[in-house]
Amino acid sequence: MDTGRRWQSLAVPLLAVVSLLSLSACKTAAPPAGAQGYVGSGACRECHDRIYASWQGTVHAMVIQDVSKNPQAIQGDWTQPFEHRKFEKKDVRLTHGVQWKQRYIGEKWQVYPAQWDFEANRWAGYNVDKGGTADWRKSCASCHVVGFDPATLTWTELSVGCEACHGPGERHVNAKPEERFGTIVNPAKLPFDYAASVCGQCHTRGQSPDGQWSHPVGFRVGDYLTTAHFVVVDKKDDAAWWPDGSVKQHRQQYPEWKDSRHAKAGVTCLTCHAVHEAPTKFATRLTPNNLCVSCHSNVSTDSVTGHAPIAGAPQHPDCVGCHMARTGKSADRGDERVHTFRVVRPEVTIRLGGGDPAKQPNACNSCHWHKDDPPAQLQKALEDGVKLRFAVLGRR
Repeated sequence: MDTGRRWQSLAVPLLAVVSLLSLSACKTAAPPAGAQGYVGSGACRECHDRIYASWQGTVHAMVIQDVSKNPQAIQGDWTQPFEHRKFEKKDVRLTHGVQWKQRYIGEKWQVYPAQWDFEANRWAGYNVDKGGTADWRKSCASCHVVGFDPATLTWTELSVGCEACHGPGERHVNAKPEERFGTIVNPAKLPFDYAASVCGQCHTRGQSPDGQWSHPVGFRVGDYLTTAHFVVVDKKDDAAWWPDGSVKQHRQQYPEWKDSRHAKAGVTCLTCHAVHEAPTKFATRLTPNNLCVSCHSNVSTDSVTGHAPIAGAPQHPDCVGCHMARTGKSADRGDERVHTFRVVRPEVTIRLGGGDPAKQPNACNSCHWHKDDPPAQLQKALEDGVKLRFAVLGRR
């Protein structure tokens, strides 16, 4: 027997023994369960310590922080004057955000009307018209905590913990090691549209059917997200979408994905994103070009790694530069990308925005190098460049 086959024959029983030993080492007694069977991410750490440790470094884990437990969570330059920041550090109860922007919640759960923009390194207004009266528990909490109960405005854990994506863990941690299979939801093993629904419960924008909540009330991890849970904001709503249907605000990735070819092909959020360990800023499994080419290997290298030659361009963009235009806004416009994966060409700006990228963005103008170029000029260069590239590649 060769070495490779000998390893294959030993691998399964060996891994089974190791798994049983590991499981038996875990405590089977769960901490007291909270509402609806939630036990907290700390209970998962007992057996999944490596995953727990890596998750702690993700945006999900740090998105909401209790200042009384971590005063260093408050970011921003508090010496920088800003007209809408009429509160001080001492007034902050929770911080909301760690990567793009940070918002601040007061002792009465009010969301203050100023946020810190990490990319621009400056203060910006947030719901200034509401004057800091919005109740964070009603407007934001449901997707930034675990086990949110709309009836009591309470939760079991701050931030996006394990059970936000895996469901209540009481049955799982209380089960005997040999009986734990099937007692917890593993999104990676769900049918693709059910797996995407796990992310879609929060990475969307709209209202519950009764219009009372901005999250899918009644949705449980493992369900398929339907209009019985949530009504996505209408594509005619110009506060959420650009004229061509590209994203205008943040956390709208799920409805965009549903309109994409990726969704039709069964390519889900988890295909591209690593939620436990995030090797890149955007929590993707690989860097953009490498990630795309890992599936789109049938496309020639010339077509994948470059774009139509444009005179003076210092470098070619990567795949996402064209297929995921920067049209959305988290802190500032352009810091969130389209998730339909369609190239938004300059002619779309000409046709739907009257030639003004401020009224209809496109992939070319969203590139820093071309941000001030007229869309008509960019469209012509694109068309001429495509003809040139196809001629070079010997195509018609």
